[in-house]
Amino acid sequence: MLVLEKITKQFENVLAVDSVSFTVQPGRIFGFLGPNGAGKTTTIRMIMDILRPDSGRVIYSGDTKMPDARAFGYLPEERGLYQKIPIKELLIYFANLRGLRTGEASKVIDMYLERFDLSARKDTKVGELSKGNQQKVQFINCIIHNPDYLILDEPFSGLDPVNQLILKEILDEFKDHGKTIIFSTHQMDQVERMCDDIALINKGKMVVAGKLRDVKETYGKKILEVIPLSEADLNHAIFADMKGEILDHKIHIPFEHESAIQEMIQKINQTVSIRSIRIAEAGLEEIFISLVRGEK
Repeated sequence: MLVLEKITKQFENVLAVDSVSFTVQPGRIFGFLGPNGAGKTTTIRMIMDILRPDSGRVIYSGDTKMPDARAFGYLPEERGLYQKIPIKELLIYFANLRGLRTGEASKVIDMYLERFDLSARKDTKVGELSKGNQQKVQFINCIIHNPDYLILDEPFSGLDPVNQLILKEILDEFKDHGKTIIFSTHQMDQVERMCDDIALINKGKMVVAGKLRDVKETYGKKILEVIPLSEADLNHAIFADMKGEILDHKIHIPFEHESAIQEMIQKINQTVSIRSIRIAEAGLEEIFISLVRGEK
């Protein structure tokens, strides 16, 4: 279990993290969310003891002393691997640093390289890999020592859908083995598919934390979903007037009362050409936008 109690961090005149508290339970996947500059990375660095909080504390399984570094798998926001070393040689080197014998490490590494379709590239230098393949190598580096805590900053960045699914499957396996998992991401669809619990911060302050389903029940609302016929229709001023949000070539329009829907639909049909229009449940992305803007 990982507990943050009112941790605060200030850099000169900038209060980056302001009394943030939340709990990450073992055997559950925790999504740590917030817009750019919200304080997510600073918070993660305090969890990892890279930065010390000015006040508050981080508690690891009941202890304020950080466990041995080998208990952690950390994927930082800033990616970085030794570019001139072959993949497997590099991974064995880091596994040895974490206490794994070469033979044991080699078996684990081969297994993960196979899962990520990198076995044929094991002797390729890291710098010769694509960005996505380097991302896979860096993720493998986080997990080869079977850590108790996984702290991942934007783990899906640079991965195609197939490899995102493989990464999700591996995280689910770690979850099933009772590991403590926290990841930061901007991909709300991944959060909805994977997370049991979430926390949202904005401008260094906690906005909401809890079980994903409870947050959706509390803050979710119905929306009018419109799929316009053309790009010009998609960007028509009528949707801005209705406070619509463009998400994946769709317009999501909030409404307070169902009595207003027919009038809204009539105005839309009279103004733009559409493929479809329907009432839908707001997803986590709409909730995220609403909460960040200070709306419920």
